[in-house]
Amino acid sequence: MQFRRFIFLILASSLLSSCDKIGNIFQEKDLLQRPVAKRCSDCHTEIYNQWKESRHAVSWISEHYKKASGNYTEVCISCHVPYEITAYEKPKSRDFHREDGINCASCHFKDSTKSMHGPYDVFSPPHPSTKDELYTKADICSGCHQETFKQWKTASVERSCQECHMPAKEGKLIQKFPFNLMHASKPVHDHSFKVPTPKKDFFDIQITKQDKNLNLVVINKKIPHNIPTGDNGNPKYYIDVSFLKDKQIVYTDSAMITKKENEAIPYNQPREISFYSPADFDEVKITFSRKLSWQDKPEKIFDIKKSF
Repeated sequence: MQFRRFIFLILASSLLSSCDKIGNIFQEKDLLQRPVAKRCSDCHTEIYNQWKESRHAVSWISEHYKKASGNYTEVCISCHVPYEITAYEKPKSRDFHREDGINCASCHFKDSTKSMHGPYDVFSPPHPSTKDELYTKADICSGCHQETFKQWKTASVERSCQECHMPAKEGKLIQKFPFNLMHASKPVHDHSFKVPTPKKDFFDIQITKQDKNLNLVVINKKIPHNIPTGDNGNPKYYIDVSFLKDKQIVYTDSAMITKKENEAIPYNQPREISFYSPADFDEVKITFSRKLSWQDKPEKIFDIKKSF
């Protein structure tokens, strides 16, 4: 039975590729009306499940955003419920399915072509699809993430936003039978939109002591934008220092780094941070932490110890 279905599918595919009228039989018209994200899960189950766990999925219903926006009265509403994303321009907001936040149709459906856009040329009977090279470039993120995109442009690196925040692995775009048989495995990007945790070797950190002063020069070597960054929200990095003498803590101090231009750590440029201990010290333990905009408390990233 499965083999017969497969043969039928091959024959149907051949006909559909040359006959729009027959193709319309398989088209699901509601997919061209910007449906809720759950509708897309019928075929794109794995991508939907990733998106459902992402910050994009809760961009409207998040309590952090609700509070920051004054109960939806200000602060970049259009980027939290975009109608359609456009490179380099802030999108217009939509007034329907807002509980979906930044959903599938926001990013993939274009009114200009009445089709779903993505990085691949695919055969998709349920809806028209258009191959769009923009989806392989950082530029696709530029409409909403304008400040971070500017920082990335200044960094002049080849790595795109997608390489870090949407890493790809081999798989299928579609899980629903029989359409899954039309698609060979290919690199499929993660739609959970990860915020990777920096590692110690992402930074070059020079530590020097002068009398009771501790000086740090921090260079961000691998993250091609400011740390922290973001058009909205209030992300922070923290540097906590314990000063020790004969293995005993004699003083502690800390510094908070915000996304403000004169405070953030840019890509591949030195950022100097100084501390002072009223007590003499012969060793320091330095802890780097971060608190993303939606986190309730900081998370530790790494420690450094240095003796003098």
